[in-house]
Amino acid sequence: MNFNNQHLQQEDHQQAYYRDTDLHQQTLAIISPAVRHGLREAHYLGFQHALTEAVAIGYLMGSGYNYETAWRTVESWWRPAGTPLPQMY
Repeated sequence: MNFNNQHLQQEDHQQAYYRDTDLHQQTLAIISPAVRHGLREAHYLGFQHALTEAVAIGYLMGSGYNYETAWRTVESWWRPAGTPLPQMY
């Protein structure tokens, strides 16, 4: 297969993902708890910290953690050892 044909096949494959409305809806549904968390955190801790937490939670969820475990893990990074975590929103 020459470079042009391979490149066209890659583009067709990538465009299929862009049109996949199920993937779109599934992705938004899965990350919505992390997004809501980030929006609430922004009110108290600022946008940079809130986005950092939300993205870290999303990354861990993408790595196989469920939302609660990802949230607890990320929240624990900002607290001294032995300090209780806040209540989940």
